[in-house]
Amino acid sequence: MLHDFETQSDAWSWAADHEGRLTHAAERMARELGAASPAQLLGVPLLQLLRFGEGGPSLAMQQGFRDAPSPRMPADHVWLMGCLAGRTPFRGVEVQVHSPARHTLWWSVSGVPVHDEIGLQIGWRGVVRDVTTLHEQSSALERLAHVDTLTGLANRHVLQSRTEQAVAALAQAVELPGEDTPSPLSLYLLDLDNFKSVNDHFGHLVGDRLLQEVARRLQGCLDDSPHSGVLARLGGDEFALLIEQPLHIIEREALALALLATLREPWTPEDLCVEVRASLGVAAWTGPAHTASLLLQQADIALYEAKAAGRDLVRLFDTAMGERMAERHLVIHELGQALASAQRTLAHPERPEPERPCGQLSVHYQPQHDVADGRLTGFEALVRWRHPQRGWISPAQFIPVAEETGLVVALGEWVLRQACRDAVGWGGDSKIAVNVSGVQLASRHLVRTVAQVLAETGLPPFRLELEVTETAVLADPAAARTRMQSLRSLGIGLGLDDFGTGYSSLAYLRTYPINTLKIDRSFITGLSAGTQADMILRTIVQLGQGLGMKTLAEGVETAEQLDTLRRHGCLQVQGYLFAAAMTAQDAAERVFRARRMTV
Repeated sequence: MLHDFETQSDAWSWAADHEGRLTHAAERMARELGAASPAQLLGVPLLQLLRFGEGGPSLAMQQGFRDAPSPRMPADHVWLMGCLAGRTPFRGVEVQVHSPARHTLWWSVSGVPVHDEIGLQIGWRGVVRDVTTLHEQSSALERLAHVDTLTGLANRHVLQSRTEQAVAALAQAVELPGEDTPSPLSLYLLDLDNFKSVNDHFGHLVGDRLLQEVARRLQGCLDDSPHSGVLARLGGDEFALLIEQPLHIIEREALALALLATLREPWTPEDLCVEVRASLGVAAWTGPAHTASLLLQQADIALYEAKAAGRDLVRLFDTAMGERMAERHLVIHELGQALASAQRTLAHPERPEPERPCGQLSVHYQPQHDVADGRLTGFEALVRWRHPQRGWISPAQFIPVAEETGLVVALGEWVLRQACRDAVGWGGDSKIAVNVSGVQLASRHLVRTVAQVLAETGLPPFRLELEVTETAVLADPAAARTRMQSLRSLGIGLGLDDFGTGYSSLAYLRTYPINTLKIDRSFITGLSAGTQADMILRTIVQLGQGLGMKTLAEGVETAEQLDTLRRHGCLQVQGYLFAAAMTAQDAAERVFRARRMTV
């Protein structure tokens, strides 16, 4: 049974005399230690067979286990020596041993003293279990917990931990960094600008190789610089660098620019050519109140500013950035609340919501008129936000935030539903134009949403016109064309907003189902500057006429501008010359007056 146990399991028995010299050794033990047979191990002290430190069996242990421990001896070996010397039982003491065949092994050693009839110790017996596999698995798990497996860099956990440790150590600093003194801790956050397109065009396998290439370049740049730090991949296409040495602001920026520069060289694996660009945000420790989480947050804010400013840029955090981000978060929070309140009011108009701290959203309507006879032809729906403390908030402030956060989809649907409901109440055949953002146009639910709103409100489709921008169309031309054709099949009209301000292409004017070219206000206000704006305006109108499209000019404020538009053949106009955007009730009264005038 003992033989079967020792040959078929990962454990075997051992026995020794009262001085710790082996009297029994298993074949497995002899084989692992490189002995020809168990007999070669008999008489050898147990501890002499174990490896101490990196130099093999300790010379100090060749004289027996009672000698003093070597300074290089691991703690487990010292503990085992004490147990043997004190003649006390021990269990599961893990020691590292040297094997000529397998190099490093880990054994779990257990033993109890053996006594004779009168109670004197005459020896030892015990069990050794090979736990090498468990240690290797534990090491692998430890590595997974600290290393990014794709790039070999440190991972988010390591960066977070090192940042917290560095900040904790600096919290005891007496001298704080000032404007002219270097900061002892800098954090860099880097995000690739075009990684999604790489995955979309070349596949995720190439994307993974690109991340490995980026890690290699960043590490190479760091190795070539006089600075050292922790380079980590936080996940996805985001990397971080923690520099734990004093850097002046000029040095921080120079290192950031060097990191971006090392990425700009095209990556050319096999027959591919991939342009690599990134944005980078940097934050620096400024004092004991500067926590690790705050440092990470500030670097992230600086990264966001670099992205917003055009990408492939560096931004160093400053106080103004923090204030802008705080304002942005407040807008996001309050806009979400205001939108939820508006949606509830629309769903239950008999129970209007009370004034809330977030303010109220509403839809205002700017009249559109026929140039030839001044007849009212319709309205453009414009969302407005009135805040109880800050008053009217410009759409230029909250619409971009809504687009970035995805709130614009729900906001746009609410505006569409409210505008169609109000237009039904006006009666007649006046049109209602509603703006559609690029995010909405990219949504596969847009066509279904428009069909549902028309069915629910009862608005005739010919009275609805959706306005899209050139940039929204060009973001994904093929998908935009398909979606616009589906919208036209519902019977509604489509207008191209801000025409002439984007990357205008005559090709898409021919292939897209557009009814209306909406001339941007910049061309109208530029009429007073000279003949160039007049020529551009005339060309746009003629282009629309040639393609069978209606032209509508916005921002008309003077009679002279109206006369010029009439002379060039523009069909419709809107602007302060006729009226500013008004409430739904005022719009209804305007429709009523216009109807009476035509009777």
